[in-house]
Amino acid sequence: MRDWIGGIATWLSQGINCALLSGCPDMTVSARCYINRDRPRWRTGYRIINRVFFWQKDHCKSSFRSDVVYALSVLTEHNGDKIMTDNPNVGQS
Repeated sequence: MRDWIGGIATWLSQGINCALLSGCPDMTVSARCYINRDRPRWRTGYRIINRVFFWQKDHCKSSFRSDVVYALSVLTEHNGDKIMTDNPNVGQS
């Protein structure tokens, strides 16, 4: 049940990011706030979201990492476990 609720929350966040904020449909608002945390409006969102999820050390960073891990799992599944990139940091934890 908890995974189901988390999935719905993620779906809603991705929908808001896509429909209302003209962002990528596969990225949550939290992850986008983390990426853009150096910009004034996004920094405010970053701080607010992290306060809402006060029991997590850095919710936005965790959300970003979760989005990246999911993207990498999709890539490895469809590329025979080979990630095609020139970036040596991809796939590093």
